[in-house]
Order: sequence, then C-alpha cells, then structure tokens
Amino acid sequence: MMKKVYNHIELIVMALLLVVATASCRNKELSLEDSCGNPGDWRVKLVVNWEQPTDARVMRTTLFSKQPGITHYDREHIDAGGVKYIYLPYGATYLPLVYDYYANNIYFRNETDAENIEAYCVLSRRETYEVRATPVPGEPTVGEPSEFFFDLRKEGFEVVLPPGEDEVVLNYYPTNIMREFTFRVNNVVGAKNISSVRGAISGMAASFMMAKGVITTTPSTILFEGATASNEQIGYIEGRFFTFGPVEPYSNRFTIEALSKGSLYFTSYWDVSNQIAESMADREAKLARDGYDILIENNPDTHLPEIPEPEGPDPGEGGGGFEIGVGEWDNVDIYL
Repeated sequence: MMKKVYNHIELIVMALLLVVATASCRNKELSLEDSCGNPGDWRVKLVVNWEQPTDARVMRTTLFSKQPGITHYDREHIDAGGVKYIYLPYGATYLPLVYDYYANNIYFRNETDAENIEAYCVLSRRETYEVRATPVPGEPTVGEPSEFFFDLRKEGFEVVLPPGEDEVVLNYYPTNIMREFTFRVNNVVGAKNISSVRGAISGMAASFMMAKGVITTTPSTILFEGATASNEQIGYIEGRFFTFGPVEPYSNRFTIEALSKGSLYFTSYWDVSNQIAESMADREAKLARDGYDILIENNPDTHLPEIPEPEGPDPGEGGGGFEIGVGEWDNVDIYL
C-alpha cells in the first residue's frame, strides 16, 4: 500500500482550509447556510410567509434566548426569498422576532434587548413648516415613515423536531403594523395652479416598542410628502401618510403646504381630531361614509385661499388660517 506523503506547501494549505472552515461555521456572515453548525446544534429552517408576494423584502431576525446559559441568536438577515437556515442548540427556547430593517425612515434602538427593542422615526425639520406654518408648541417633528412589516412570536419557539417531521421549521408571518390615513381637501380654488403639495399631521406616535407591541405616548408631528392636486380650477388636494398611530387623547392638527406654479407659498391647517378618532374606532365605516380617513371642505375665505395663475396678481394677505409669500421650497430636511 502506498502512503501519501504531503509536502510543506500542501500541509500549509490544508491547515488554512481547516481554519477558514472553523471560522465560517462560527461566523454567520461567512458560513454557507447548509454547511455547518456547532457540535450539538440543530439545523433550523427560518421561513418568512408573506400574505402578498409583492410585499416580500429583506427582513432582519433576532431570536432572544429564554434560558440561562443560552445566548441570543443575534440579528441575521433573511433575503427576499424568505428562507434561511441557521443552527441552534437542540431543546433551547427562544422568543423570535422578525422586522423590516430597511423600511424607509425607520431606525432602531436596543436591538439586543428583548424588552426594550424600539423602532422609531428619525427627528427631522422643515423650514417652511417651522417658519411659515403653525407648528404645535412642544411637539418634535419627524420624517415620514413607510410601511413597516413585523412579527413577534410571543408564545416562544422550542428547537425540537416535531413527530413525523424531518426538519425544525420556524415560521414568521409579518404584517404591516403602520396605520395608513388617506385625506382629501375639497373646494380648492385654483387647484390647477398648484405645482407641489406637502403637509404635516400632529399628535402621532414617533416610535413603537416591538416586544411590548405598543406605541410610545409622546406626541410628534409627522412631515409628509407626496400629496397631489387635481388639474381643475375648483378641485381638490389628496394623498396619504403612514404612522405608528395617534396618541390618545386625540389632538390632531392637519396642515397643508402648497407651492403655486408662480412660486407663491400657501399654508393652512384644520383640527381633524374627531375624524382621526372616528377612523380609529371604525375605519371601514368612516371610509364607507366619506371615502377618506380625513375629508375637509375648504373655505377659501378663512383657510386655503385661491391659488392664482402663474402670472396673476398676488392676492395679498388673507384672513386667519393661511399665509402667502415667496420663499424657499426645495429645502432639504435636516436629520437630527
């Protein structure tokens, strides 16, 4: 029988391969999903189940250990395909969490703390709102969030092979926890002369305690974009915004900021607290009746005035509730 004789170079290469393989099994970022696990660990299949396939996106998961001596499985990404294999101690129990890490304008605190992990909207400011509109005293302003998908397995998860099964599967069922509000402002005179519209809504929660499933109770004002005006002389403004939810007791000021095609700035606000409360109590009934969560009949004499033609005369200062002027519009929100 011939015996293989390794030279020095071959021995060095084999040693390096062994080191890399060992390191990759210990480092989730380096390891191949199906290739390895620590001794005594069991392969677990993570599956993100989407109600709507079009919602599929990259998610982040953390499994918080519920047993002394067992560490958390910390912050792993699951790609949009929705399947990931990891290795966990057999028989261990976890509190699994999955969340939309790349959601627009949403950040996170205390990601390794099972009790205090928090998703929040970043502080932001808009010069036109601060200087020309009517901010709510004492309320911070935050940037507009997007949809935010999230799932917490409150009943826990045990790494045990079910009878008759050949693998351990952890299923997630994320849902969008953001509250959508739609709005429409009717009787906008000169709507066709509007080039851009944006606004703000006060009295909203700026963060969500994920493990507890509750919003924070400090009200903030959300600065939103993306509203549109109809191409009519007497038309409307409409749009939507997302929020973690309003803070009770409801006190909500809805602000519109409009820029005319002649570069004139207009703003007005309305108290929509009752409409927010109605929508929160029974949104289906509110939409069936009004078609929108917030429906406003504008009075050009007291609120948003007529928007003039680009070369038309400046309508001058009006009554309470609005302001007219020329100023910067394309200022960049400053994140604090």
